[in-house]
Amino acid sequence: MITAGPLIELAGEQWRGVSDGAQHLGCDLVCFVGSELDHPDPHKRRANTVYDLISPNRIDALVVWTTRVGQLIGPEGMREYVKRYAPMPIVSVETPLAQWPTILMDNRNGMEQAVDHLIEVHGKRRIAFVGGPQTHAGAQERFHGYVDSLRRHGIPVDPALVTVPGSIIWEPADAVREMITSLGEPPDAIAAADDDYAIGVVSALEELGLRTPEDVAVVGYGDHANVRTQDLTTVRAPFREMGFRAAELALALVGGRPAVHRQTMPTELVVRRSCGCLPTGLGGHAPAHGRLRTTESATAATVADHLRSSLGPLSARLPDGWAEKLIVELMAAGRGEVEGAEFLELLAEYIRASARAGGEPERWWPPLFDLHQFVTARISDATIINNLWLRVQLLVGDAFATDARFKYLSHERHDQTVREAGQRLIASRDVDELKNALTEELPRLSIPGCHVIAYDTAGTARVLVRYENDELKTPPDTPFPTTSLTPYPFWRAEPFSALVAPLHTDEDHLGYVIFEEGPASGWIYEAVQQQLSSALRGIRLTQELKDARARLEERVGETEAQLRHAQKMEAIGRLTGGIAHDFNNILTVVNGNSEMLLRRTLPDDPRRAAIEDIRHAGERAANLTRQLLAFTRQQVLHPESLDLRENLAKVRSMLRTLVGDRIELEMHLPRDVARVWADAGQVEQIVFNLAVNSRDAMPDGGKLLISIANATLGAGDTGRIVGVRPGAYVVLRVQDTGTGMPADVQAQVFEPYFTTKPVGKGTGLGLSTVFGIVQQSGGQIEVRSALGVGTTVDVYLPVPHERDGTPEAPCARRITSHRGVGTVLLVEDDAQVRIMTRRSLETAGYAVIEAGDGQEALQLATAHRSTIDLVLTDVVMPKMGGPELVRLLRSTGAAPAVIYMSGYTTDEVLDDEVLITKPYAESDLLERVRDVLRQDA
Repeated sequence: MITAGPLIELAGEQWRGVSDGAQHLGCDLVCFVGSELDHPDPHKRRANTVYDLISPNRIDALVVWTTRVGQLIGPEGMREYVKRYAPMPIVSVETPLAQWPTILMDNRNGMEQAVDHLIEVHGKRRIAFVGGPQTHAGAQERFHGYVDSLRRHGIPVDPALVTVPGSIIWEPADAVREMITSLGEPPDAIAAADDDYAIGVVSALEELGLRTPEDVAVVGYGDHANVRTQDLTTVRAPFREMGFRAAELALALVGGRPAVHRQTMPTELVVRRSCGCLPTGLGGHAPAHGRLRTTESATAATVADHLRSSLGPLSARLPDGWAEKLIVELMAAGRGEVEGAEFLELLAEYIRASARAGGEPERWWPPLFDLHQFVTARISDATIINNLWLRVQLLVGDAFATDARFKYLSHERHDQTVREAGQRLIASRDVDELKNALTEELPRLSIPGCHVIAYDTAGTARVLVRYENDELKTPPDTPFPTTSLTPYPFWRAEPFSALVAPLHTDEDHLGYVIFEEGPASGWIYEAVQQQLSSALRGIRLTQELKDARARLEERVGETEAQLRHAQKMEAIGRLTGGIAHDFNNILTVVNGNSEMLLRRTLPDDPRRAAIEDIRHAGERAANLTRQLLAFTRQQVLHPESLDLRENLAKVRSMLRTLVGDRIELEMHLPRDVARVWADAGQVEQIVFNLAVNSRDAMPDGGKLLISIANATLGAGDTGRIVGVRPGAYVVLRVQDTGTGMPADVQAQVFEPYFTTKPVGKGTGLGLSTVFGIVQQSGGQIEVRSALGVGTTVDVYLPVPHERDGTPEAPCARRITSHRGVGTVLLVEDDAQVRIMTRRSLETAGYAVIEAGDGQEALQLATAHRSTIDLVLTDVVMPKMGGPELVRLLRSTGAAPAVIYMSGYTTDEVLDDEVLITKPYAESDLLERVRDVLRQDA
């Protein structure tokens, strides 16, 4: 099977459907996951090399999920693309591909069901339709289903109630606002051809002051995972059933048996609150059903069989005769023979038993609807049953809430495990370390098999890691064709499902990884895939350095020192980055609350001194964190084009005071030196730290010379930093006549906490901080020293490059009437930081909408898009970070002001937005918020 990522979505029905179908048939499934074909992002396009691994050498038939892979090239482009896999048998899902069998969903009947429900159950007559693109066949079928339902119920189609986009890039909320404005009054209900469109419709109605479903009922189409918490009535697309059937057709083609050329799978109506079916208290607890199976001729045995078949294998985990007991108890309660409590207790017991067996509460809804209809039709007074049915809904709703809490805790536990595993994988310096890390971490992730393959030459690869059946095995150490996937047989006693994902960076293709199916959470595979890509990049860099050492034997000692230092700093950097992130969150809470307490404490309060001690300790800790981030190259920098001569001249008097009267300070600052690209404050810190070291090396006095000059670094030039790009630089030289350093001290001089000073005279972070700032700035550093002669430190800072093109104009922001108040969307994964920040904002008069991650924030922003004046978001968060959240918001046309919060730098592009560094003082935060909102007004 080939499909497009991200892997996190593959935990859903598509992959599982094909996987379950293959396993049921006794076949193996290998799922190749890349990106959309012809994607404009070069990084994503690199992922598509995984599709080149598919070959009849190892694959007997192919299932293509065409709407995902081909959504940017269209049906015609996909038909041309799959020709490369001929003569392999192919089954297409959702889009017809020439002569190959195709599995479709019943788009027309699905929408007809949804509109029937609005008309027959809720009495709606004036129903609008928000359609999909004209080029999308499924969207057109859904429109026809809408028309079919109206005509069958004798309702004329009103063109004024229909709005259809011209392309995929479309804002349905705008269209709905225009429709209602032109009509003068809203429709009774709106049917949308896509769930995302339906969410936009709900948002537009809210902006217009209309309630859903009280004023306008809304239904969607798709039932994707991201809308199941939106209370949206929708039509479930039968992805699992389509995948299962696709596997059956693929096997038929392999066996030369006749295969249906085109098959359409039925959809299913999923009833939630947006149409008016469920009370508000039920939240997202969704009864799912199509047209009910129960007929007048149905018997108790029929309904009992339906109960068992709906639960599937889970039914075997329940007591014998459980279905019949439910029917008997409900019939007795409906006739008034017994209290309904017995039925509810029995149902609760069965739901808990199915949950312990891994079942989800939503599987109970279809048979319970049939059971309700069966009993209601056979008693004279349905009052008791209807009252009992409301209690059944609440009971299943409680089961949903319990299931959601369990999933949240399970996710948190898995997230921590993946983070810990990732730290080990990324820190691997060679293949042996990678093997050891995978051997220990994969069982914790419940992944039974993992094969890491690195590209060798064009069309060939080598196996780096072969981990099968929870055991590390020795792979052949010879290249093999990539279309063979592995150089060894890949068979199991039982049918298996495997996932093939690319390993690559922004610059290069590294290889691929084969995961044998383990955990249901697709994001676990995605996380390990990314971590393996980073690990392979590091291993490749290490190997390149080793090869360079072999070619340049005269530089063996120097190269090894560079490598050891680079690896040590990289390992410490990864560790410190995680520590600093959590530590800065803690300090944000400590410093923020101490500042708040001081503001509320009178000057003569006896507790004030203790609070001031807490604040002082927090400030010292924050300063230490900044030093840690500096030497690990994760400090937040603000580079600009600097004139070093001008900057150094400004601090001459401060340097004079710093080094003291015994030391002669001389500065050579010629006018013709190029500008550099660096952070002005960090350049000053470099100079001050080096000057302090020189001062301490000249206790009896001496001379300190600081100079700048133009310089060029060639490809063969070396220094303490590995991988510095050749080109134009400015060298900042700090030279003293001090005691100098022996070779063993020079080798360790930039390592954190290394110092030759007495206890209490230095932290050992000064030169480490200098090293980190220079490396993060893209520069180079070198030290030359000898005992009794003195020390010279050369710092190379890059010259600004000419930028190609012009920067994109910032997105036009919505005009707000903010006058000292406004609404802030606060997005922060650390609960304590979120609580403290919210309290500060609310105390200052702001309304706050809070979210624990980007995905939750995106949902809230959609629901409150008209009221949000500012997005205050952390940069790095699980599931979705701040920059991705902002890009998605702006892609929908929303453009509130943005402030990012971060405790350390990342590779994320922040689009020139305001950045506030953790830990921040409450006053700084409020001043920044006030300034940004004032500029945005």
